[in-house]
Amino acid sequence: MAENGKGEFWAFVAGALAGGICALLYAPAKGEETREKVRATTEDLYGRGEEFYTHFRAEAEKLIAEGKKMVDEVSTTGKEKYEEMIRKLDETREKLEQAREKSQEKVEEIKEKVEEVKEIVEKKAKKPAKKSAEE
Repeated sequence: MAENGKGEFWAFVAGALAGGICALLYAPAKGEETREKVRATTEDLYGRGEEFYTHFRAEAEKLIAEGKKMVDEVSTTGKEKYEEMIRKLDETREKLEQAREKSQEKVEEIKEKVEEVKEIVEKKAKKPAKKSAEE
């Protein structure tokens, strides 16, 4: 199949032209009249072809403009989404860093408390040993 109906259109135009010429040639008329009819038909078909060309060109230009507009919109939207994702990733990175720092602080606090408890347990473990040694 031809690209986007171009082949079918030109085949139709050629068929119409050929059919018109054949009809005029086989019609009972004088040579001068026949030549005039062929010329008039050819000019008419040429004018219609120009109209079709102008119309389809204008439509194509509209479609191209709309396509460019859509590409620009998608590009702008994509860029905005990309920037929003980067911003959210930065925010998440900051939150994770804050959470890491807080967890390190908590770990240090727990280590200190464990050391305090360890010292208390060791002191209590030594006291009974001293008491039993004194007895």
